[in-house]
Amino acid sequence: MEWPLLTINILAYNRRDDLRTTLKEISDSIDYPKDRIEIIVNDNASADGTAEMVSKEFPEVKLIRIPRNVGIAGWNYGFSDGKGEYFLVLDDDSHPVEGVREAVAFMEENREVGVLACKIIGGAFTTLKRTDLQDWIGFIGAGAIIRKEVVERIGGYADWMFLYSHEWEYGLRVLDEGFGIKYFERCVVNHRASATHRSFKRLRTFTTRNELAIIYLYFPARRLPVLMFRTFFWNMLRFRKDGVSSIVYAVDGLLLFLGLMPRIKNNRRVVDEKVQEVYVSTFWSTQPVLLRLRRKLRSLLKKAD
Repeated sequence: MEWPLLTINILAYNRRDDLRTTLKEISDSIDYPKDRIEIIVNDNASADGTAEMVSKEFPEVKLIRIPRNVGIAGWNYGFSDGKGEYFLVLDDDSHPVEGVREAVAFMEENREVGVLACKIIGGAFTTLKRTDLQDWIGFIGAGAIIRKEVVERIGGYADWMFLYSHEWEYGLRVLDEGFGIKYFERCVVNHRASATHRSFKRLRTFTTRNELAIIYLYFPARRLPVLMFRTFFWNMLRFRKDGVSSIVYAVDGLLLFLGLMPRIKNNRRVVDEKVQEVYVSTFWSTQPVLLRLRRKLRSLLKKAD
């Protein structure tokens, strides 16, 4: 079998040492034919010498210097420039451990699958509750394989999002185009999850903003009031777990969304009803408020007894 060309598409921003580790791990231990791999590093205008390190220590890597930090849209440079039939998407602080060859072979045999979500270990967001080959709209972007045909048909990540929840937005478009998204447990990616440039405030603010925007863009007007209320409510209620600051961050996210609306209003397109239901039934912040509160109350009463 002649293995298809695999483009390893890495986004980097001011994590020079983490990126060095990632590139070394790929070079030393990736289980895929080395002559069928191209590596692209999309450097989001790093100021810590990231680009210089790549040029000096990994001359075989294709380096794309992005003039300014564009967030998750930086991956789109690699999507546009990559020659592979598949893209292995990684963060600068994540690397494949095993199973890349098996994952590509699976996609070769299952042409309807557009995105294969890898098993993510390490970091705050893992795949511990997933089962092998389950359908999963919200893949984790630190380790996923995307078919080139998907990118050609629906484009790359949404440039308006900047950070967080972009996998769910992309998943909606993937499913609406008729492709499937599967979780593949045998392909393991270690997300070392560097703390550099990760803040709780930014996470909660952008998550609220982007989740509201996803509802606004892809759901019919009749569903917007209920789904937006749920999304804001559950993001605000994070204070029960994360502290009162979550209320402030959720409000900030709402205000950012209102400011974003004029910019993205022309992108509105309602996805298929079945795709809507997949998102609503799966995503944590679109769950019915009263139903979940009743369940929580019943659970508390049982424990009290």
